[in-house]
Amino acid sequence: MDDLIQYRLAAANEKLASAKLLLEAGMYKDSVGRSYYSIFSAIRAVLAVSQVDFSKHAGVISYFQKEFIKTGIFDKKYSKYLQQAFQIRNSCDYELLYMFI
Repeated sequence: MDDLIQYRLAAANEKLASAKLLLEAGMYKDSVGRSYYSIFSAIRAVLAVSQVDFSKHAGVISYFQKEFIKTGIFDKKYSKYLQQAFQIRNSCDYELLYMFI
């Protein structure tokens, strides 16, 4: 199990590094996508501690909120960050003229 956790954390760090490079290159929407997936990979590492995983983003997010936010293991602010990142990433990927500041 530790290997899976480490693998997912390494993936999160790699995606974050990619997000930084994209940001520096002015590729803002792609940077947002990599940033979100960095967060998502880190959360999947947390879920691996409980030996849980889901095939859809909504399942991962819902379980994380139920088992780690509502129980107080993680502060509620992380739920807000996750929801915002998910929404912004979706908007960047799927809305034709999405602009963010």
